Amino acid sequence: MKKADKTVYLFFGLMFVATVIAIMLNRGDPELRRALEENREFLIRMDGETIATVSLQDLIDLKPIEFTTTMSTSISRPRQVALEGVELRLLLEAKEIETADATGFVFNGYDRYYSPLSLKEVERPEFIYVCLKMDGEILKPQSEGGMGPFLMVTRDTPFAQRWCKYVEAVDIRR
Repeated sequence: MKKADKTVYLFFGLMFVATVIAIMLNRGDPELRRALEENREFLIRMDGETIATVSLQDLIDLKPIEFTTTMSTSISRPRQVALEGVELRLLLEAKEIETADATGFVFNGYDRYYSPLSLKEVERPEFIYVCLKMDGEILKPQSEGGMGPFLMVTRDTPFAQRWCKYVEAVDIRR
């Protein structure tokens, strides 16, 4: 077997394990989900334990930046959107969360969608954002037909499939 083939198999094996773990942790409590959505909050967890709660006000206090990117989904044509958000790495820093020994991150949405990220992606400047506004409007929660109250965006990627709407939690893996 070629070294490149082994690398590909290892990559897909790790992605499968990460997917299974994310599914197991994403089952959650419906009452907690409801409370988080109503209060416009999400959790940061490490090893399954909640280590911080992030509110809409927390993001506002971190002075979100506005940027534009292309949103392209499987059901809509690509379009430019103006987003306002805070880099995940800056949010973690503000919450004094150490991630040097993290092996990965998983964003979980209320709709049970999840998006895994590597430490390298999270540490990359101006790449991973937790957004609170789109096109100048505060994101509406899922219960009001919106994409919020929080939306995780991988900036400047060709497809929005990596994005996670209705952010409920960020799981940090070690």
